[in-house]
Amino acid sequence: MNDRAIGEALLSHLSIIGQVSNEDADAILGLGGEVRSLKRHEDILKPGDAPKWSVVVLRGFLQRYGSRRDGLRQIQSFYIPTDAPSLETLHIEKVQSTLCAVVPSDVCLVLHTDLHELMERRPNIRSLIWRESLVQSAIFREWLTRNSRLTADARMAHLFCEIFVRSCAVGLNDGESCEMPVTQEMLADALGLTGVHVNRTLQSLRETNMVEHKNGRLFIHDFKRLAAYADFDPGYLHLRR
Repeated sequence: MNDRAIGEALLSHLSIIGQVSNEDADAILGLGGEVRSLKRHEDILKPGDAPKWSVVVLRGFLQRYGSRRDGLRQIQSFYIPTDAPSLETLHIEKVQSTLCAVVPSDVCLVLHTDLHELMERRPNIRSLIWRESLVQSAIFREWLTRNSRLTADARMAHLFCEIFVRSCAVGLNDGESCEMPVTQEMLADALGLTGVHVNRTLQSLRETNMVEHKNGRLFIHDFKRLAAYADFDPGYLHLRR
């Protein structure tokens, strides 16, 4: 994988949340970094780490989660290719949650020094990176509201809508389907449900003929109806497309 793929991934991500000039795009495409391949369930960041780089997802599927001493955990977000899940480490010294691969994945580690230099030269890129951190905060708030106020069926439908919309925004969908290689256990940890409840909820949603999740892939048969069912409004994603 060449260095240009690194810049292309970050450019794709920043372009869906803001306007990028040709000059800014060229500067982003010039970024380099270390490409690292992760095994399934391998951590790239753990609580207490103080990284000198930020992560950009090139291939695969990642998750961020917090865990307790008794082993229980709460998944806080999922990340797809082109996502930049740790830009906050540019300004926050230590991380408080775990970032790991759901499936075998490739990520790029872009040095903070290179990103700071880029932001110094290109003020609009600095604004976009700051905007990305604010968007992540908006997503966390939406997850909190979803898990505390929606029924199990609506929670799951809402998450499915989000992953599908984010995948479509960066061209990762294949018509009405996209990759979502998560297990029922992961869905339980993301939605605050038990494993048994997740299984029943998946069956319930499948019977509506609106959506299906199987073999690591999400199939959306009626997005408009699914979004209405979940009270899903993509505004919190702040996507330009």
